[in-house]
Amino acid sequence: MNLTRQVKGLAADVLDRMVPVKPVNRSPEELNRLERASRKMHLYFCRSCSSSIEIKRYCEKLGLRVVEKDVDRVNAYRNELVHGGGVPRVPCLRVEDGEQGRWLYSRDTILAYLKQRF
Repeated sequence: MNLTRQVKGLAADVLDRMVPVKPVNRSPEELNRLERASRKMHLYFCRSCSSSIEIKRYCEKLGLRVVEKDVDRVNAYRNELVHGGGVPRVPCLRVEDGEQGRWLYSRDTILAYLKQRF
């Protein structure tokens, strides 16, 4: 990883920890629907990756409470990512729809999916 990406990731992490995200105002019915949808999504992320932090904050802005799995802190999450999705790359959003889940890897793909769905 080059120095620029490390500095950008560190700055995004500090920003994430210090500046709270204001979620979009929604009705109780919508919040209930989002809560059910959130339980079916797992975000594999890394605190040193600015794209991961961006996706995490975007989910918070939408009011989604996705299951967050930090692959740097917990090796079991990294193993899930490798064995389930096949690629040890973050950010990754696993969406459980039906018997087989979908693994979305690129930042742009994840953002497009979230914008389209929510």
